[in-house]
Amino acid sequence: MWSTLFMISILLYIAYRFLKYWILDPWYIHKDLWAQGIPGQYTPIVGDILNVRRAVLADDPLSFMVEMRKKYGSYYHTSFGPVPRLCTSDPSLIQGVLKTNARFYHNIHSQHRRLIAPVFQYQNINSMISLMVELTSNLLTKWKLTLHDVENKEKELTIDMQNEMTHLTLDIVTGCVFGNGLMKNENVRDIIYRNVTTTLEDVQNRTLNMIGLIPIINRLPFPSKQRIDKSKQDVRIVIQRIIDDRKTNLTTSSCKAYAGPASSRSQWKATQDPGKTSPTSNVAGYRSAGLDVNPASLTASNLPQEQQSEAEEKKQ
Repeated sequence: MWSTLFMISILLYIAYRFLKYWILDPWYIHKDLWAQGIPGQYTPIVGDILNVRRAVLADDPLSFMVEMRKKYGSYYHTSFGPVPRLCTSDPSLIQGVLKTNARFYHNIHSQHRRLIAPVFQYQNINSMISLMVELTSNLLTKWKLTLHDVENKEKELTIDMQNEMTHLTLDIVTGCVFGNGLMKNENVRDIIYRNVTTTLEDVQNRTLNMIGLIPIINRLPFPSKQRIDKSKQDVRIVIQRIIDDRKTNLTTSSCKAYAGPASSRSQWKATQDPGKTSPTSNVAGYRSAGLDVNPASLTASNLPQEQQSEAEEKKQ
């Protein structure tokens, strides 16, 4: 009898948690928003995720947002699965959330913003301009040469703009922060690009399928979860490799705020093997990510001659 009552209690608790997470909590939030005069709509359990999914599959992801703005105005409430959302396109409200009253909305974001703020100071942005121009010019030159070759062969040319612009963005970000030499290593570029794009695609698919929104379910080892974890591990190893090279002065940053380990503003922290500063401490991890075992080979050959000489002297 007691075992039966215990099982019934467990089932009732599970049912209550399900109703609370999927229906009751979202409903109370939407009810409060309606009471404040904020327009919007609420669909239990799935919310508007099916409409968002339909727009994404139609290759027009913003169409649903445009439709909602026409229906409700510049701010409204909706839900993404069981998660309530307050959406706005009003510039004054956006400024209030992101700037004027940011401390009430973004505690973690504020910490991250203070951490990277030195990079976006005026003098540091200026120091990155030449690299941005160089990488963009190289891409345009590549397109022109490809177009010229295709025209000579009287063929059609198709360019995947998302692929090309993603590559350019990653090149600029990593080049500005970690140095231009890194981008000359095709192996590293391929690892970063492949893992970032794979993770973004899997996260989008898991979100639109609601797998990523359901507690417990989102932690189960589905293939997409395993791919995301593997991508995170590979990128973490690459970043650790870059940090090891920076510590041995084999690379320099294009950003003045992160000029190297001697800088008082340096924010580098190891992501693996805390306390180990030797570049050989992550050899096994380097191999698993497809990187050269010798950390010095990552970008040393791409450094100016005088810096290569300094690196060789330090190694000896």
